[in-house]
Amino acid sequence: MTARVFAIVLACCLGLAGSSPAGAGDFSHSLPTWKTIDQGLSFTQVEVLQDDAVVASLAVVKVDPALNAFRVFHQSARSITAWQQDLKATVVFNGSYYKTDGTPCGLVISDGKPMGPANNRQMRGMFVAEPKGMSPDLPRATILDLLATPVNPRQLPWTQGLQSYPLLLDHKGAIRVRSSEKKANRTVIAADRTGNILVFNCASKFFTLYDFAQFLQESKFDIDSALNLDGGTEAQLLVKTKDFEFISPASWENSLGNMWDAEMYWLPMVVGVFPRRE
Repeated sequence: MTARVFAIVLACCLGLAGSSPAGAGDFSHSLPTWKTIDQGLSFTQVEVLQDDAVVASLAVVKVDPALNAFRVFHQSARSITAWQQDLKATVVFNGSYYKTDGTPCGLVISDGKPMGPANNRQMRGMFVAEPKGMSPDLPRATILDLLATPVNPRQLPWTQGLQSYPLLLDHKGAIRVRSSEKKANRTVIAADRTGNILVFNCASKFFTLYDFAQFLQESKFDIDSALNLDGGTEAQLLVKTKDFEFISPASWENSLGNMWDAEMYWLPMVVGVFPRRE
């Protein structure tokens, strides 16, 4: 995505929180029909409704961190299908924002190694996972509000993490982004109130960031907090188990060739989900 850093700065200048835009319709969704696709791993697709009309579709992966581990990867860019083949992960999805040279805009922790800027004030949230020594006092995966909990990469007790912008919902359920007209494909990572991690992917240009926050706030997914990841063509999700496979955007597979292999859609940063072996 071009002008990535400028876009983040511009979005930050719009503010952190706002009231509901005039005339906004209420959001709802069809009842989730969860399919267990692996141990501690479920998948569903729901129709997004606005004023009782179907306006979009969402793919949702629910991950139990007690049974599945998260790892953050930042390497040479490749297609999400190549990432999955290399990692053998059951779930792969895009990470946060990066510059035109592929370097991350915010702090990234991969297997305990920090990279990217440690103090980018434009970042508002951080997904973290896999505490060192698997401390019973720390969640195996969660979302940090960077305004409430500033982090020092040298003292961070988790071995995996990535910062992103904006934090859509904080732990008080407050929307932390103002309304705008910008719509795009979206990937959002969220924590629910029972400790599960949910990954949402919308493969159509329907949601603004505020609308997505409002949808999650009003949804039946019991969201505790939610963090926006990179959007647009970078908003990608791949799920592959022995008996189940899903890829988004599915429209990229067509008779003219597989757009997933086009270099312009490659990702330098992804998050992988793996069954725990312990």
